[in-house]
Amino acid sequence: MEVKIAKQQKFKKSLTGSFLTKKNAPLELFLIICITIIVFILLKFFHVSDHMMGSYGFFNYKLVIELLIIFFVITIGLIIFTNRRFKEYKEDLDEWMNLDFKLHQYEKKFENIVYNVPGIAIYGVGKDHSITYWNRACEKMFGFKNNKAIGRKIEDLIVPNSNFEKFKKNIDRCYESNIEIHPGETEYLHKNKNILNVLTSFHKHENVFGYQELYNLSVDMTELKKTKKELKKSNTKLHTLARTDSLTQLPNRRAILEKLDYEKLKFERSKEVFTIAMIDLDRFKDINDKYGHECGDFVLKQISNLMLDLVRKQDVVGRYGGEEFILFLPQTNAKGALHVTKLILQQIAKFPITYKNEEISLTATIGVSDYKNDEMTVSDLIKNADKAMYKGKSQGKNKVVVLK
Repeated sequence: MEVKIAKQQKFKKSLTGSFLTKKNAPLELFLIICITIIVFILLKFFHVSDHMMGSYGFFNYKLVIELLIIFFVITIGLIIFTNRRFKEYKEDLDEWMNLDFKLHQYEKKFENIVYNVPGIAIYGVGKDHSITYWNRACEKMFGFKNNKAIGRKIEDLIVPNSNFEKFKKNIDRCYESNIEIHPGETEYLHKNKNILNVLTSFHKHENVFGYQELYNLSVDMTELKKTKKELKKSNTKLHTLARTDSLTQLPNRRAILEKLDYEKLKFERSKEVFTIAMIDLDRFKDINDKYGHECGDFVLKQISNLMLDLVRKQDVVGRYGGEEFILFLPQTNAKGALHVTKLILQQIAKFPITYKNEEISLTATIGVSDYKNDEMTVSDLIKNADKAMYKGKSQGKNKVVVLK
């Protein structure tokens, strides 16, 4: 657009300039002068003025007649010269008017695009911080109509108090010292005083008249950030659900295995022993068969809460599947795990469980195994604890067995 404006200004200068600046004008003037001199020489050589004076008796007007003849020749030449110049002038005028029309159409189209572009708020701010431009997206984003925004100070309109001084300083530095305002996220204020999270970028521009103009492009990130926050919250919830047993709210098998894999890596660095215990409720099938699965679920939740109350904060109780639980004991060897597992066994045996006025007695069998060498895998560790537990089952149940 600036190129077209520059051409337009060039045409304006040519239209208001002298005829002498036109193409071939100096040469044509030179020819008129030469022809005039030749005519004058011929007049003298053939004594045309003398013959005219002899014929008409104007002996006292020799010089006047010669001047009139020369004037006539010059006039004819200037008429021809002027006519040619006017034709060129008209061509330039037509071209300029055509360019002016196209420029007007282009500007109108460009303005329409910028003013109506959806989702991108564009405003201009002058050196005195007054708003010079305000497109339709600004109206929608900030709540102020174009005629209510133009001319007002930008800080008084959409800049919150927390950004007030910084915003003013950035605009002043940009205009006075040509220091760029870096793009990024900032906060703006809506007409209703709501805070908007906006991705913003300033651009300094010199127009065709040499004046500096500062424009801002902003995209509202409020809903996106809100959605992102909700998505993060949902992902966290999904992550938790994927690693939590829906019945007991204990960590499920997946969560426990991830924890054990992590502890195995720690062991490779620090050689810090840890222990697991597999806890299986004895004759749990009989409870389901006699009282129903709802009762079985109730019992599982009661036992889960009981175990959580008995272990340390750093210990992890998880549901491994069915009526089987797994207990992870960090920084503890198998011998140290005996105390807490025996306590769990005793408390389960005497824990009063009442379901619909029915007293339910329950015991458990526990197998213990510790991780104390690099050659073991997490799978080996669990198999060892399972082997110890089944050994306790075969010995009459309600026992704690440590795999030697």
